[in-house]
Amino acid sequence: MGNSTSHISGRKSDFHESRDTLSTTTPSGTDITLAKAPLKRILQSYSTGDISQVVATTSDIFLKRKADAILDPFSIKRVKLYEPCRAPVFIWSLPAEILIAIVALLGVQDLRCVTQVCSLFREIAGPLFFVNRSFPTSPQDMFHIRVDSHNFDVLLTWIRMDTFRPPRMMLCWLDPDVRSTQLSAFSHFLQSVPHKSIRYITLFWNFDILTCSIFPHIVSVLETIRAFGCEDLTCMGFYSRVGSSSVTGLTQIQGHVSESHLKTFDASSQAFFSPKLLPFTIQTIRSSYLEKLRLSSIKLSPSHWDKLLRHLVIPTLVELRVDADCAPSTLIRFLARHPGVDSLSIIPRPGCLWRAHRITASLTLSSVSMLDGPLSHVLAVLRSHLKPPTLTYLGLSLQSQDASLDYLTTILQCVGYCNSIGYLDLSLPAQGFSYSAMICPGTQSVVHVEHLAISSDAAGSCPASVGDALELSASWIEAFPLVKRVSMRGCSNLTAEHLIRIMRRFAAADVELSVKLCPEVSL
Repeated sequence: MGNSTSHISGRKSDFHESRDTLSTTTPSGTDITLAKAPLKRILQSYSTGDISQVVATTSDIFLKRKADAILDPFSIKRVKLYEPCRAPVFIWSLPAEILIAIVALLGVQDLRCVTQVCSLFREIAGPLFFVNRSFPTSPQDMFHIRVDSHNFDVLLTWIRMDTFRPPRMMLCWLDPDVRSTQLSAFSHFLQSVPHKSIRYITLFWNFDILTCSIFPHIVSVLETIRAFGCEDLTCMGFYSRVGSSSVTGLTQIQGHVSESHLKTFDASSQAFFSPKLLPFTIQTIRSSYLEKLRLSSIKLSPSHWDKLLRHLVIPTLVELRVDADCAPSTLIRFLARHPGVDSLSIIPRPGCLWRAHRITASLTLSSVSMLDGPLSHVLAVLRSHLKPPTLTYLGLSLQSQDASLDYLTTILQCVGYCNSIGYLDLSLPAQGFSYSAMICPGTQSVVHVEHLAISSDAAGSCPASVGDALELSASWIEAFPLVKRVSMRGCSNLTAEHLIRIMRRFAAADVELSVKLCPEVSL
């Protein structure tokens, strides 16, 4: 059929005489004439993938030729159908569906190579490459994205995609077998995205980064993040070294190495106060306008906590988190230099004993609204405060040594230093308490407490003769006559309905009661 011809009588067409036509000659001498404008529309429609426009334009040309032949029966036009195309054909001239089917047959390494050929192949092979590498790029993952270290190289492909949008938060897990090339790829990605576009970066690891061979590259990544422009840097190491850290040589460390946009620095690893990483830690704190400083699980001795906080002055600080190893006196002296702190958290540690009555310093936190920590620290801070604060949240972690007489007496003493409390959260000790420590002495608080919450994380930790911790603490409701809501949560040997009935005996009729127990241990 490709060699078939048709003879049509008619007047000779004057296509060749028009300036707006395009004439080509086939090897057999036949002229195939197309208008330039329709041909241009065909090529544009094909390049944009609009197949319907291509068909419509081609049909208009065919009908025009047929009409010219019918209107002039005295001329004969020789038209050769299905003339083979002599123009060069490339692989990207194939329909996208065929290219996708071809690319889908490739392996992971081949897919990565294809993404580096050109932008067309990158957009076709990129989604398949991400799926094979378990790399999330769906729209719901764009606010925060979790990337393991073995996928750091995928970031360099993702950033070149047309659909790339910088995420607001990145959660990055460093594997023990992380390589320097992967860390370099991550640093290059951070340097390539728009400045300050990623606001939160969190790093996790569970190995000793101080002894690994790529430790210098890890420090380089941390320095890149600090200079990148993110606002929140969180580093959490779950590997615990034997021994305590030290903070020697603080005065020799220069702070203003470069301007940093960090507003939150969370260092939850002992490694940050080792001699290798201490310069980075101090430079990060001193060269940033920090609003939130969180230092936990760093295993500093009380004397080293004193050295650290003595040399730190952060005018913009509004939130502080420290370990319970930091002495209350050291903490109060630091807070006296930072009156703008409105949120204070102390991470409790079992067996950490402090005597609050020996502290004579005073302070005024003008906007403090949240206090959380063991009784020894919170009581010392409230006792040193010159003006009773109005707290939206007060969290007290009870330890076995806090019950000099009973727990409630110490709790009421702490509450008495406040003007009012929106949410009073009491965490019962996991073990080591007696029945006498849990009784209610009959004293009532005159401080207005809106919501009382009592939690216990260990069911059956006390002997059977003592009783259930949540059941015993239900009598504490009587000590807060102005409370409007009481809730219990955690572990118990009783059912939620049984606890509600016990709580109702001590609460007023208009008090809202709720119980939420751990299903795996509650009966």
